[in-house]
Parts: sequence; C-alpha cells; structure tokens
Amino acid sequence: MWSLAVVLLLLRYISAEVVTFQNCPVSDDDPALEPNCTINEVRISPCVEALENLPCKIKRGRSASIQFDFTPTVGSETLTGKVYWVNQMGDLPFVGMNSDACTFTTCPIQPDRRQTYEYQLSISKRFPVRAYDIKWRLWNEDSDLLECCFTTKIKLTK
Repeated sequence: MWSLAVVLLLLRYISAEVVTFQNCPVSDDDPALEPNCTINEVRISPCVEALENLPCKIKRGRSASIQFDFTPTVGSETLTGKVYWVNQMGDLPFVGMNSDACTFTTCPIQPDRRQTYEYQLSISKRFPVRAYDIKWRLWNEDSDLLECCFTTKIKLTK
C-alpha cells in the first residue's frame, strides 16, 4: 500500500500540468480580427506550481516539456515554431531552438483538426534566475493565414 502511494505521488510530480495562458492578440492594429488558430490547452512538466496558478519553476541546466493543443481554421504544408522572452525591448527569441514545428507535431496541418505540439525546451545555465513572460508562436512563413500564439509565465531557479 505504501509503495502504491509513493508511485502515485511520483506520477503526479512528473506528469504535465495544465497551466494558465493568454492568447496573443491577432493584430495590435485591429483587435477585432478573428484568430485563425485556437490554443485549447497548455501543459508544462515539471510544474507542480500550476496547481496553485503560479508560474512553473524550471531549474537552469534542465529541460521542460511543453505541450499544447491547437486547432487551426486553415491548413498548411509547413509550420515554424519559436519561443520568445517578452519584455519592454520587444520579443527576444530563445537561442538554439529547432524552429521546424513539423518535427514536433503532424504536418501537413489540417484545418479544424485539434493537434498537439510537444517540445523539450532546454534551459541554459547562463539564463538569469528570474520570472519570464514567454510567448510561443506557430506560423506558416509562406503566408500570414496561419498563426497560433500564446503567452505564459515561467520562473527559472538555481
């Protein structure tokens, strides 16, 4: 009985937790524009902090699994994905990320079909310990018809 409780506790700790996120505005110029992609859910592992609606704590020098479900309204043969640190100077891309999103989800992208994107985000030991607002974007570089985007918060720790 005791070993079962320990296993269940470990599974809860290592399983991905649903985190709070915000959809990016479609256009700063025209906020009334309808999005062409819906982010359905975002999960980060490890992230026990999500249960308390706090930013996920990720240790520098480690990786975090980021998964999110999205439903585009248009299709695409290719897809690019990047994560950015959002700050007052603008969006700064994380260095060294594989931006071929088709490596982390199924392509071609089918309209009105829910898909999952999963990425192992490596956190360099050189990143400062602090809280970050991050933005994750998926888009078709050949056209402006498809863009999926959300923001969430993480906190890097020692």
